[in-house]
Amino acid sequence: MNDLAFGLFALAYSGLVLFAVASSLRRLMPPMRAALGAFALSVLVHGATTLMIGEAAPLALAFWGIPHLLILPLLLLSARRQTHSNGT
Repeated sequence: MNDLAFGLFALAYSGLVLFAVASSLRRLMPPMRAALGAFALSVLVHGATTLMIGEAAPLALAFWGIPHLLILPLLLLSARRQTHSNGT
């Protein structure tokens, strides 16, 4: 039961982080570039902190990596829709 709760927390956290950063970056750049920039920035920060963990690095990588990869298609779809709605 705890594994399911941790998994849902990781998914919610990743979604919140990626969409919040992408939303902030959309003020500076086009939506698709903001989405990819948010993903890259999040991977860079989380990857750097994962390297400092030591023994538990594979578990930490799974805790943020898998949810990030699950959220990425939704983020890109949202950016594509915003690009098309702004262009017409």
